[in-house]
This record gives sequence, structure tokens and C-alpha cells, in this order.
Amino acid sequence: MTKPETARGGTYDHLDALPYAMVVVRDSHIIHANPAFCTLMGYPREQVEGACIEQFSTHAAPLMTERHQRRMRGERVPEIYETSLRAARGELRVELNVSVSGPDVLVLVRDLSDRLLQRQVLQRMATLGASLPGIHSEQEVLHRVFEGLAELGLSHGYLVPEGDRVRLAHAFIAEHTTPQETRFNGQHLVDAQGAWSPLLRRAWREGAAHAESLAWEADQFVGKGREEPVRAFLGLLAPLPAVCARIDGEGEGHALLTVAARWLSEEELPAVRLFAAQVSAALASARIISRLSTHNTALAALNRLAAVAATAREPRDIFEPGAAELFALMRCESVSFLLWLEQSHEMQLVWQRGLSKEAAQYYLRYPLGGTMADAVLRHDYPQVRYVEEFPEPTRTHLRDTQRSAVAMVPLKTGSRMVGALVLAFAQRRVLSHLEQETLRAMGVHFAAAIESHRLLQEVRGRAEELARLHEELQRTQRQLVERERLAALGELSAVLAHEVRNPLGAIFNALAALRRYQEPDSPGHLLVGIVSEEAHRLNRLVDDLLDFARPAQPHPQPIPLVNLLEEAVNAASPAQAHVQVEWALAPDVPPIPVDERMMRQAFLNLALNAVQAMPQGGTLRVSARRRAEGPGATVEFTDTGPGIPPHLRARLFEPFFTTKATGTGLGLAIVRRNLDAHGGQISIDFPATGGTTFRLELPAAPEPQGPRQG
Repeated sequence: MTKPETARGGTYDHLDALPYAMVVVRDSHIIHANPAFCTLMGYPREQVEGACIEQFSTHAAPLMTERHQRRMRGERVPEIYETSLRAARGELRVELNVSVSGPDVLVLVRDLSDRLLQRQVLQRMATLGASLPGIHSEQEVLHRVFEGLAELGLSHGYLVPEGDRVRLAHAFIAEHTTPQETRFNGQHLVDAQGAWSPLLRRAWREGAAHAESLAWEADQFVGKGREEPVRAFLGLLAPLPAVCARIDGEGEGHALLTVAARWLSEEELPAVRLFAAQVSAALASARIISRLSTHNTALAALNRLAAVAATAREPRDIFEPGAAELFALMRCESVSFLLWLEQSHEMQLVWQRGLSKEAAQYYLRYPLGGTMADAVLRHDYPQVRYVEEFPEPTRTHLRDTQRSAVAMVPLKTGSRMVGALVLAFAQRRVLSHLEQETLRAMGVHFAAAIESHRLLQEVRGRAEELARLHEELQRTQRQLVERERLAALGELSAVLAHEVRNPLGAIFNALAALRRYQEPDSPGHLLVGIVSEEAHRLNRLVDDLLDFARPAQPHPQPIPLVNLLEEAVNAASPAQAHVQVEWALAPDVPPIPVDERMMRQAFLNLALNAVQAMPQGGTLRVSARRRAEGPGATVEFTDTGPGIPPHLRARLFEPFFTTKATGTGLGLAIVRRNLDAHGGQISIDFPATGGTTFRLELPAAPEPQGPRQG
């Protein structure tokens, strides 16, 4: 069969003006290819026309031939089918629409790359929506949604209606380069306010809507009067089609989610609407979980406060723990308790935490009339006011201390008004219904404490009340004794070590004198040796007591851990030559800021413990590596000894607890104290194969160990 001539010069030239890729095939050879087909395939026209169709596809040519023969026999065969063509940039998935014109076959070629990409993106979007349930906070849900859409290469925005305006809470613009490529280093924008565009209005009304140009919609949102950088940012938007869907919750709309991509059409409305429904359900679930968590937190705070109020002898006993609960619950900057002096019609500051010295002096006592406290006490309802609503000089005091809002709650017990609780915030905020109810409930406890104190002063002579107070005092003392047990042990250790050190000095001097008068082979020499050995053991006990009693005040400096570990192991291992040491020191362990003396002591105690746990021999494995989470280092001491019985493991770090006949029980207590002083942690593992592993987590910078300030 001869190769047919190309159809240049008339018959199919009209196909060149079409934007669709088309070829004409005669006897399995291409006799005409329009420019759109050449562009799609990436070959020059001269290379395409006259070529055999099998050159571009080993699958399409036989299929086209077979279907053409069946069509010539009068059989009904499909005119549209999918196959692959061999383009210059690689295999290309296409759809062929075949029609016959005499001896020629006209083939319309449609690129299906976009359709495959579209299917993949929609499937991944559905998978993203299915992964959202179970997340416990709204912020985390939205973060997962925004992150997932950005990974899919979808430009998107999250808008929250605010009356007649819309706030763009989050936006991401993916930088589209070619139809097959999307770069994900897009632009972000948050907290920009604009107008309702037609797309937003339709989506808010109908649940979802489609627009042909996101750029045009963004221009309507911005408006003419919007300044940079919002206009410049939205100017990056390409005229991409977009779909906007409403985010619902609790029976009403909450927000709008807009996504944009070059392939989005009205056909994708159901898919985006479904994704929006998944986001809505996840947000609603997170709100319920958050609300329950907040409610439980408030109940726990009230229970703790009620427990403290039951043992409080005077208001100050409840103010301190109550303020701690308020700081944790409300995230405020200061807490003040004002007492209402009914006779003088004044407010008196009776306790505060967080006020400046000048502000505390100013509010120490002031007239009630016309103030915020006057309104709160008269209406018996919590109020929030912002700094600009206060008169001078209160406004200046608030601004000088960087306070933006003040909340005041009445303190009332029964029908008696006692005073007011005042909270100051750095940021403007409102009180939710749950917060108001929680503050009122806590205010009852505070008011009860204040009123009880007043009544106790009036009935101080009642013997029954005094007996109850005495019982409460004893209970508090027992709690304090339990909390300060370790501190008392430290003080006792210091006193005991000091008192024993002087007699030990006399014993060592006497032993030295006795050795000068004893012959090496005399019976007395053996006794002197026994006394000397026991005196040295007692001296080591004194050293341990002093180490335990010494305040843990580290002076950290960057120290290579490898050097400290080698010194500690070398000091511990000579006594047990039958113990082998294995090292696993990672070369990338950075110098850690530690107190060299304290950390050397901790390493030495752990090495000695490991060596002494293997009296019959064994292996001590010492490892050091970077921490898996966060900066710092992880150090491990592992022995192959018999391990520690389960019933003794909980007491390992108790002072003076030991399983050794000659131990002091202070080694591990000192190790934990030194680790705590550096902000580190120590844990113990018991491998199934036997032995014990002590794991030390050392942060890159030690945390301060001073008392917390309220």
C-alpha cells in the first residue's frame, strides 16, 4: 500500500481555524493535522502529516482500523472512546471522537488530563473532609482545611459575615503556571473586610454558587476605596472560575468557603457543597466538644474553689487560690476584690493581683456614686466596659497599664450585696453566657467568704465556731506538713550531716594515731582497719546527705555531654572490671547548657547504680543522641542486671529508700533533684530481656526553677 498524499491545498484547510485538535486519517496515515493538534502533541506539522497513526499510538491505530472495518460492514460501533497518544512530553490520555467522510476518517482529539486531575483533586477533597471529624477545636479544623486545600493547589478563601460587610478571615492564592503544574508557595492574607459580591450573596442564599471569574468577584469585594495591601494581594488573582459554599452550624449560616481552579465548573457544585457540609459538621462537633470542655473546666474550677472556701478562715484564704483559678479560666491580666462599705457608701480594695502599685493605691478606697461598681451593684448583673468608656483619671490608669477592657461581677450572698469582683484584660472582649454564669457562681463563694468573715467577727465568742475553726486549722496543717515533707528532709539532712562531720574528724585523727602504734600483723591492726572502713562509709553517707540538702541552684554553661559521660563511667567502672562498657554516642549531639558539677554527679550516680546492679558481670550501655522532639539531648544508661521488682519501682526516687545493704538511698533522689533543677526529666524502662534503662531528657536551655508569680 502506497503512502497517501497529504491534503494540503483545499479539502480540510477549514479545520485549521478550529480551536479543537483534529486530524484526518486515510489508510492509517495522517493526511491533515490542524495547528491545535500539533500544539497538543508537541510536534511540528511537517513531522505529523504523512506519518502513520501507529507512530503516535500502538493502541489507537488498530482500534480505529477495526472499528472502521466494522462501520463499513454496516455495524453500529461507538464513535467516542478513550485511549493514549504518545506526545512529545510523554503519554497523553485523550478522548477520540471519530466520524467518517468517504475514504477519510476525521478524528476530534480531546485532552483528558484536566479531567483526570479534576477527579483526583475532588477525590482528595472528599478524603480531606472525611478526616475532619474528631478534631477537638474549631481552629484546628480550619487549619486542617486550609492546609489541605493549599496542598491540592486550590486557591481558597474563608469569609465570615459581619452585618452588611464580610470579613475575609483567611485567603490563599495558588500560583498557577501551566495546566499540568501548580506551585504551592502561594500568597496568604487574613482579616480583610469587604462588600458582599454577587457570588457571596448567591452562595449565602442558596447554599452554593458558581462564578466564572474569581478576579471579578474579588474586585467587587474590595471596592474602589480599598487601599493597599489588600488590593495588591487580590490583584494576584487570575480570572479563574470559582465555587462558593456556605458553612452552616446550629441551623444557620456561619461562614462562606470559596475555592478556585481553572477546571472548576458548575458540575463541581455538588462536590464542593458536600465538602462544605463535611466542614460544617466537623466545626459543629468541635464546638460541642469545646463547649463541653469549657463547661467541665468551669465546673472543676468551681469544685476546687468550693473545697478551698470550705476551709477558709478569712477572705484572704480564698482570694489567692480563687485568683489563680480566674487567671487560668479567663486569661485576664489582673484580679481585684472590692468590698462595699455600706455605711460610707464607698468601695474598698481588699485584695488584688496584677495591679500596678499606683493603680492599687488609687483604688484603695473611693466613692461609689456614678462609677461602674455603682451600676453593677444596683443592677446586680455583670458588665464589661472598654477603656474609652471610663472617665479620667481611670482611663489614663488603664491605658498606662495597657488594659483594654474591664469586667465587673457583683459579689452577693443571699439578698446581701457584699462587693464586686473586677477582672482587667489586655484585649477587648465580651463575656459569654457560660463565663458570666461561672463568674457569678464563683462570686457566691467569694461573697460567702467575705460575709462569713464578717459574721465570725461578730460571733467570735461562740465556742462551737472556734472549735470548727480549730479543726479546719489542723486539717490545713496536716496538708502543709505533707507538702513540705521533702523540704523538711533536706533541712534534717543538712543538720545531721553537720553534726556527724565533727565526730568523724576526731575518729579519723584517732585512727591515724592508732596506726602509728600498731604493728601491721597485730590483731589491733585488723580492728583499726574495720573502724576506718566504717568511718569512711559514714563519711560517704555524710557527703550524700550534704548533696541532698544543698539547694539545687545550677549555673549552666554549654558543656559537651560526651566528656561528662566518659568521666562518670570511667570513675564508676574501675571498681567492677568485669563490667563491659558499650558506647552509642551520636556525633551530632550539641553542647548542652548544664551545671557541670551537678550533671557529672547525676551521671556518676546512674553509672554506679548500673555497675552495682551487675556484681557477677554484665554490660553497661551508654547512649546519647539528639532529642526526638524539641532541642536538647537524650542520655540513656542501660544495664543487664536482674532488674527491679515491680513492687519497688514506685519508690525508686524516694529519699533514703534503698535495696542495697550499704546504700544511703539518696543517689536517685539527687539525680532527680538535679534533673528538675535543669528543667529535665528522668524515666525508667524495664526491657523484656531484663535489666534497667534510665533515660534522661535534657532541654537545650534549662527552665527557671523559682516560684511562680501570680
